[in-house]
Amino acid sequence: MVIWYVRRQGLKADTLLLCGGLTDVCVHYTFVDAHQSDNFSRVIEDCVAGSSIEAHEGALRAMEYLQAGARRGIDEVIEAMGEASRAKSVA
Repeated sequence: MVIWYVRRQGLKADTLLLCGGLTDVCVHYTFVDAHQSDNFSRVIEDCVAGSSIEAHEGALRAMEYLQAGARRGIDEVIEAMGEASRAKSVA
């Protein structure tokens, strides 16, 4: 299952975070759909798995090709979310 946050005016979200099973199927197709809808997306590499190592790596490369910087680690995502939270509380 892929978990992602849809950019809506009410949510004011600007980045979709993707994780789940089958990097080469569900995650990749969701990423492409979001990309075609002009959404900024990131796939959390530590939180996805493919049907094979080759398919997994191929899908990650394809997503990185569509959006430079698409591949992120969970530690990096958690740190960025903390920074965003701190910046929001200061503002």
